Amino acid sequence: MNHQPFETWNLDRTKLTPDQQTELARHLETCPECRHTATAWECVQVEIKSVPQVKAPVGFATRFQNSLAERRRQAHYRQTRKMLGILGISLLVIFLLLAASILVRTSPAAWIGSIIRIIVDAPFNLLELRFIAAFWLAKIPPLAWIGASSVITAWMLVFTLTGALTYKRFHHQGELR
Repeated sequence: MNHQPFETWNLDRTKLTPDQQTELARHLETCPECRHTATAWECVQVEIKSVPQVKAPVGFATRFQNSLAERRRQAHYRQTRKMLGILGISLLVIFLLLAASILVRTSPAAWIGSIIRIIVDAPFNLLELRFIAAFWLAKIPPLAWIGASSVITAWMLVFTLTGALTYKRFHHQGELR
């Protein structure tokens, strides 16, 4: 049997219209689960009202408010450290898996040879890359430069704003507004 919205109505009857109150009363007559929930909730409310209220110690609210900002700052710091730790560990695991994959497939002599080849060929590769870039950049019409620059600038602005708003949201999460 579907008990919604009766479960919600059972726990907060203050906002019910007369029609909803009638419908809830009819449902409670036929549904033992909701009747049990209503009875238990009424017992809880009686218990809460029967307990004498204790006055808070002098200055409690002030001390609580003063320490709240520090507790939130510490919670934010712990959350940031946890997220950075998870990110760092994830990157380390990925790096180790890639390194292990490379190490399993190649010999140490191949690693040393590759490193030497990269170092020796770097100046030639950079010069070749410069010539290739100059050749293709000379073929691009000036209007395309303006369009491409506008698109790249717009995307950089979007990414910067998104990053700033995300940082603000996470940085101020949980603070009083």
